Amino acid sequence: MSTSSTGTWFNVHDDKPLRPSGTYVIFSAEERPKLHLEFPNMRFREGADRISARFQALTPTQREKYTKMSQLEMERYIRETLEWKNAQLDKERYKWESLEWKNEIERIGFY
Repeated sequence: MSTSSTGTWFNVHDDKPLRPSGTYVIFSAEERPKLHLEFPNMRFREGADRISARFQALTPTQREKYTKMSQLEMERYIRETLEWKNAQLDKERYKWESLEWKNEIERIGFY
């Protein structure tokens, strides 16, 4: 990551697909609003500890839901990353073809 002159953070590849969420992250995102309703004044750290305990207490059957969601995220990520990489290759190919064309025009003295 870099900063611009205004101090704004940006990524070189802003259009790159986001990495997939793991099983725990998906569970946590679903559980946090419920926990906030139960304990509205709870500190973040205590909430994180409770979510972690709830996750560890899940049965394999309950955890399977989040595992499947995580697998779908991974499939999406792989598909979108392949599309993104192909688009990057197309951009590079276009740049090189344009440069080769420009060099050829200059070589024959047409430019």
